[in-house]
Amino acid sequence: MNDQASIPFWKMTGSGNDFVVIDNRQGIVPDTGRGAFARAVCRRRAAVGADGMLFIEDASPRDQQHVDFAWRYFNADGSEGAFCGNGAMCGARFAVLHHIAPSRCCFQTPAGIVYATVDQDKPLVHLSLEPPGPVQPPRELDIDGQSHALIPILAGVPHAVLLAQEDTFGPDFPAFGRAIRHHDVFAPEGTNVDLVQVRDRHTLRMRTYERGVEAETLACGSGAIASAIVATARGLAAPPIAVITSGGPSLDVDFTWNASTLQATDLSLSGEARLVATGDICPEAF
Repeated sequence: MNDQASIPFWKMTGSGNDFVVIDNRQGIVPDTGRGAFARAVCRRRAAVGADGMLFIEDASPRDQQHVDFAWRYFNADGSEGAFCGNGAMCGARFAVLHHIAPSRCCFQTPAGIVYATVDQDKPLVHLSLEPPGPVQPPRELDIDGQSHALIPILAGVPHAVLLAQEDTFGPDFPAFGRAIRHHDVFAPEGTNVDLVQVRDRHTLRMRTYERGVEAETLACGSGAIASAIVATARGLAAPPIAVITSGGPSLDVDFTWNASTLQATDLSLSGEARLVATGDICPEAF
């Protein structure tokens, strides 16, 4: 990366889950420097600020016949994430608006190929995704003297879902999420943490503590997937499921449920991917 050059960026948000998006097809940010670059630029108040950073790149020669582009995601702490639902929706819309891909496109992620349909008139994106891992047995954890049943599932990245009658944590949820995220049961990788209330058979309310952001975020696409599937596995919900986030707009999850294997197939995620701002990242921000 040329320390004297400004780098064009887009700021995008998916239901309040916000990202800095870089067209990196020319390698303006080299592979060895992406984590540090993302960590510097995602600092709130000191730089652009975001939950994470997306790099849109050319697919490898091996994959160019099968996908339109490659997608990479780095959390605000500089760690790379294999998948991010809202980030995937924002990346797809970015690629379409930059004429990198058609409105019906597919792209490579570390978690597998994602198929996307980007609305031409509205900031809406529909994703077709690889099936997540099976719902795992609950893990009973003692946090501050209280027992909680966390249900793990791999939805591109690891999640632990807590189904609750109501949100009794209030402003203490980030501390609870941090304790679960770093609990020995989920070591060494750690986990995202989703607090879920069932509103009705097709509506959930979700709060998420995100690994890598190390804070509660306003929305989480993979968390919406994890929450919807776990609620279905427990007999509390059925697809399609609208997941209400703290950011406002819901994330819509649909799938075919196999009760015998406790797995979902034909998985899709739909939601908003809004453009917030465009500009140039100045060298002083690094």
